[in-house]
Amino acid sequence: MERTVISSRSRYARHVVELVTSPDGISRRVISTGPQETIRTRARRYRWRDGDRVDLLAYRHYGDATQWWRIADVNPHVMDWTEPPPGTIIRIPHVT
Repeated sequence: MERTVISSRSRYARHVVELVTSPDGISRRVISTGPQETIRTRARRYRWRDGDRVDLLAYRHYGDATQWWRIADVNPHVMDWTEPPPGTIIRIPHVT
């Protein structure tokens, strides 16, 4: 049985976990955050490299690995942060 671990203090605690199947037939559970909202922020572009991890990018840019969600929020095209393909362009938002 696959479990999703979301802490009761998580910003995702009240969201629904859904099963989504990609065009290549692979199914995975994702957190449904509801309708997309427009986020306006300044961000720098970054090309994902082999061996990158979103938590390490957050640490490099914000000094705190737990802030990885800032990057995830402005990159809804990345559905799985465990292994984005090298070369994927993401945005890393500035924090004010």
